[in-house]
This record gives sequence, C-alpha cells and structure tokens, in this order.
Amino acid sequence: MKFGLLLPHFGRECTHDRIFKQISYIEEAGFNSVWVRDHLMFQPHEFEGKQDSIFLEPFTTLAGLAALTKKIQLGTATVVTYRHPLVTSQLFGTLSYIANGRVIAGIGAGTPRSPYDAVGLPYEKRGKVVDELIEILKKTWTEKDVSYNGEIYQFKNVTLDPVPPTGTPIYYGGHTPPALRRTAKYCDGWLPQRTPFLVLDQLIDRLRIEEENYNRSDKPVKISYFPLSNIDKNSQVAKEEISFDKLLNNLGHMIVEKGWDKFGMSEAKEENLDGVYIAGSPNEVIDQIQPFIDRGIDEIVFDLRNTFNLWEEKVELLSTYVLPAFTN
Repeated sequence: MKFGLLLPHFGRECTHDRIFKQISYIEEAGFNSVWVRDHLMFQPHEFEGKQDSIFLEPFTTLAGLAALTKKIQLGTATVVTYRHPLVTSQLFGTLSYIANGRVIAGIGAGTPRSPYDAVGLPYEKRGKVVDELIEILKKTWTEKDVSYNGEIYQFKNVTLDPVPPTGTPIYYGGHTPPALRRTAKYCDGWLPQRTPFLVLDQLIDRLRIEEENYNRSDKPVKISYFPLSNIDKNSQVAKEEISFDKLLNNLGHMIVEKGWDKFGMSEAKEENLDGVYIAGSPNEVIDQIQPFIDRGIDEIVFDLRNTFNLWEEKVELLSTYVLPAFTN
C-alpha cells in the first residue's frame, strides 16, 4: 500500500507555507505522492463548508513543488479538458522535465457545465473531448510531426519537446460505465473518490471485466483511492470534524446524480458511508485502511480538506503513526 496527500491548494485555508514549506517534511516522512485538483471556476462541495474562491492552478503549483523535491510523485486528480489538448500535453511535458519524470497524469471529464460554456466546449460531448485529449497526449508523447483528425480537434505536423518519459502513467477519474471503459482502454490507473463500498465493489468488478475486454491481464489498472480523511488522537474529535451530516447530504446528491440506486444504494444512511471516509484515532485509521487493501487498492490518498486549518498537525499524525504501520 502506498500513501499520498491531496494538497491544500484551494479554499480559505490555502497558504503558501502549507503548500511549499512542509513539502520536504512530507517527502522525508515517506509519503509516496502529493496531488492537486483542477477547476477553472472553483465551486466547493456542500460538505466542504463555506470556502473562499482561491484555487491555485495545478501545473504551476506542481512545478513549484517539483523544484523543491527529489523523489515524491506529483499527481493531478484530475486535469479537466478546459485547455486545448496540445497545451495540456506541453504542460505535462514541461512539468515532467522539471520533476525529472515524477509525474502521474490524472485526467477527467469534469461535471460542472459552466467552465465548458466559458471556454466554448460542447458540454454534451465532454466524453468525446476527454477521449481525444488522452489520444492526443499519447501520440504527442511518443511521436513527432503528429497529425490528428478528430471530431473535436484537428491539427497537422505538431512536434512537442520536451515530453514526459516513456511509461509516464495516465490515470482516469470517473465513476460511470463509460469512465471505466475509458480507464481500461487508455489508462494505467483509476482515481475513484468518496465512494461507498457497496458501490465501489461493483465498480471494481466492472473495471476488471473491462480489463479483460481490452486484454489488460499483463498490465492491470492501478487504483489510487481518495477517501475523505481525518485523524486525531481523540477518536470522537476526528469523526466530528468530518461533518457527517453534510457528508450524508452529499451522498444523497450522489445517489441521484450518479444513479447509485442501481448499485443497491437507495438512501443516504450512515452505514452507507463505509468506504467514503477514513477517520478516527491513529489505530482506527490503521484498521480502516485494511478493507481497502483487501479490495486491491494500490494507494490511499488522504483527503484532509475538512481540516486543512490543522494541516500540519494532521500530516504529522499520519506520518508518525499510520505510515510506519505499513512500512516497518
């Protein structure tokens, strides 16, 4: 099991020190990766509470961290298709150059409509847009004088340099059947987040079926999972800081918006939150990680967004108590 952190590069608790001052400690503590989100117009989820509109652009943020680190992986969870694919390809190439290849290229279609409208992309065709983005990334990273004639994008004789090294992983974020097909067809990894075990188990089963359809037995898809996370020496405090009421409201929205009722998830009850979060005392957090290991999850990325105001304290608790339980 590997462990990563979602960085506090958004919302009211985003500070320069939280992103850049502690990165050396995070790297030396043994975290395998740090991750950033991507939004053009930041709209916080209800369970995040009231937030400021600050949102640091992912490539710029990771480039700064690349210059301050030597070994930790730098991931995007996920880059959305607001940029032209050639611009995205060049950004990944430059970021990888600065980071000496330590990049995980997480890609997603995104769900808010307003950014698509703002940049003039067809929201109803966002699945096709992201298909073409991934195809263009793969071609421009491995070929010169690339020409492409897609439904959304067309260009001729493009060569980009630098490009990420061969084997740079592309991960996909999404919870729908088309997302799982896209992951198995194009990608090296999958980035699910805040998904109840009842739903997650069926999605993993579906992903493995799609792997068989695309003859992926020699290179199965890696899974990096993002549970909403919290840790405190006082178990009750850790769970109260998660804001279960707001998380249950969000689960109710997800059941409707993502059609989770077809997975047997008919209502938002606390027992249905199993798998959505990891929270408790250090020993409880360690115990809660085991079910993810049992499901074949390759990496847990702790999403501490509800307690970014206590970022330094939470990271220290994870590094002091949790990581050693899985590495010693």
